[in-house]
Amino acid sequence: MKRKSRDLRPSIDHDRRVIDFDRYIPTVVSRLMTRLRASAQIFFDERFGITRLDWRIISFLAAKGPSSAYDIWTLGSLDKAAVSRALRVLSDRKIVTIKNVSGSSRRRTVIALTRQGQELNDRCFVEIVKRHDRLLGGLSRKQIEDFILTAQHLESRIAFMDKDDECPSSNFDVTKEPEYRKQPHAKVQAAASARMAT
Repeated sequence: MKRKSRDLRPSIDHDRRVIDFDRYIPTVVSRLMTRLRASAQIFFDERFGITRLDWRIISFLAAKGPSSAYDIWTLGSLDKAAVSRALRVLSDRKIVTIKNVSGSSRRRTVIALTRQGQELNDRCFVEIVKRHDRLLGGLSRKQIEDFILTAQHLESRIAFMDKDDECPSSNFDVTKEPEYRKQPHAKVQAAASARMAT
């Protein structure tokens, strides 16, 4: 007699729900940022021969003026090691200058754009504004302002994500029914419809 194969699948809790990653805000934001970074990296490489991080440093210096490396990575929310590597490359390419501050006990340096760096920033600026306008196409000014306020609010709430009772929480439902439970149900419905048709 042929033995039935044992079902090794774990038992299913039919009341279980799963995270809906199309509505889970960290994933929604992460997915958006991943695509924006990839698009920007291709753009800066093909148009200007620089990286996205290079542009962040160049635009920071254009806005803030001569700055320390510490200011660039802290105020710009950038990775310290990556900024240090990028600055060496930008210095070798004569896009920035790196000068030691005389009398500084901590070997402090000041980074500034060269004329070549400022010209590069001017060329980037025009294209960046155009790309930004295209990205926001179809949105009203109010929608854009609301998005910025929402992003700022979410950033301020990160510190409370692991605290249970210090601030009120949202009741937004970020769950859904698992896909494996929907498919059998659909097959049953289709079979029932077929029987009715005959």
